[in-house]
Amino acid sequence: MQVDTATNLKGEDNGYDEKEQRFFKEEEKEQRIQEEVTWIEDYFLSIRKLCPWSLKYWMENKILHIKEPNGCELNWCAAFTGTPEPGKEHLAHEAILFEYNNKASVDMLYAITERIEAKYKQLIAFWSHPIEGDNNTPKPCVIVQDKQMLTDLRKQVGYTDE
Repeated sequence: MQVDTATNLKGEDNGYDEKEQRFFKEEEKEQRIQEEVTWIEDYFLSIRKLCPWSLKYWMENKILHIKEPNGCELNWCAAFTGTPEPGKEHLAHEAILFEYNNKASVDMLYAITERIEAKYKQLIAFWSHPIEGDNNTPKPCVIVQDKQMLTDLRKQVGYTDE
C-alpha cells in the first residue's frame, strides 16, 4: 500500500512538499530493500555448514535474486546457462534465487523445479518453503545452480548425499 505523505487521512495537507514526499518514498524503498537483503544474508549464514559457499557468492553478487518471476523461470534459466561475453566471465552468476510471495505452495515450487530440471539437464533446482522448517528459507523460493559445479563444490567440502 502506498501512503500519500502529502496529505493526512482526512485529505488535509500535512505540510510536506513534493521533494520531502519523494524522500519518504525513497527511504521506504531503501528499508524494504535492506529487509530483503537481511533475510537472504541471514538464511545463507544459517546454512553455512551445509552450503559454505552460498553466503560468499551472495556477498560477491554471484547469486541472481529474482523476486516473483511470474512464470518466466525457464527464460531466466536460459539466460543463466548462456555463455558470458568474452572478458565478462567475472560477472557471471553462480546461482539464481527465485523468490515467491507467501501464497506459493510447496506443490507449486516442486512443479517449477521439475520443469527446470526437465528442460535444462545441466541444472539442479531446489525448492524451499518456510512451512518445512529446519534449513528452509523464510520465504518460498527456488534455487537453481549448475549441477556439475555444485557436485565439484560439494566434493571440496567432503559433502556426501544421504
